[in-house]
Amino acid sequence: MNDASTPRDRTHARARELPGATALCLSIAGLCLHYRGGERIRLATPEKCYSTFLRASPAEGPCIDTVEMEVVEGEVPRPDLLTMVFDDGEAWSVSSDERRHVFRMKVARDDQTPAWSITIDRGFNHGRIYCSEEMITRSGKSSLVHDIIHYPLDQILTVHVGLARSASMMVRAAGGSIAGQGLLFAGSAGTGKSTITRLLGKTRNARFLSDDRIVLRRFGSKLSMFGTPWPGDADIAVNESVPLKALCFLRHGNTTELTQLAEKEARERLLPLASVPWYQPELAKRANELCDYLVSHYPAFDLSFRPDVDELTSLIDDFSRAA
Repeated sequence: MNDASTPRDRTHARARELPGATALCLSIAGLCLHYRGGERIRLATPEKCYSTFLRASPAEGPCIDTVEMEVVEGEVPRPDLLTMVFDDGEAWSVSSDERRHVFRMKVARDDQTPAWSITIDRGFNHGRIYCSEEMITRSGKSSLVHDIIHYPLDQILTVHVGLARSASMMVRAAGGSIAGQGLLFAGSAGTGKSTITRLLGKTRNARFLSDDRIVLRRFGSKLSMFGTPWPGDADIAVNESVPLKALCFLRHGNTTELTQLAEKEARERLLPLASVPWYQPELAKRANELCDYLVSHYPAFDLSFRPDVDELTSLIDDFSRAA
């Protein structure tokens, strides 16, 4: 799910797909991405993992921040005005001028035409998605646009809009309510996020929101965790939220142990796991401030564990009773 993919060949798509929808609304952590096509531009239904995150409109909520995204055909106008800001070398890049940011998804084609490009104002309020022929099935005067709600486009928007419009940040983590406590299990690939989700998920008092990506959002003096539609190997993507109680950094070990961390070490371990657009100084500053707030107001732990559900459950229960 977290590997950027090239849109599929639509040449032989069947006409019965074309009804689609004139608009789709993706709701994540109080952020609503409202995609609008039109009578002649229809939007295809996204993958199953998005099902609980879809709304007919922002009015169905929960919606705190809304970004209006118009879906059109063609290419971004006046690319000569743009300056490259960031290029990940594989999947996508971002350029800017004085009025807008432009995100492009790369496609392995000779002409290097992007599958889609996003233009969005610097306040991240309104945008436009330009779709290439790679993403379109045509039938008469109508067009069905595929993969509008699709990784990495929606994740890129969520990260940038979350930091620009609210105190929210995406973290590489599993998380949920465990024995009545909101626990975040952070870690890079291979540290055991999906494993611990499967193990603790066998207990009656565990409810996970995600096993790979969590959005943290601050409301006043409190932080809450939100599920996202980008699951890991355990395939968990739940559109709910849980108040945060503590942060655990995962690693596989020969024993199951929980060790509290000092603020400095917790911050050093958190930042590499946060989705921070370092190429945009103002957004990076907000991400740093949110990281500082998290480690200074919530306990952080190193959790070394082996795949033994009884040991892990006993440790988490002891922690919950002490919290």
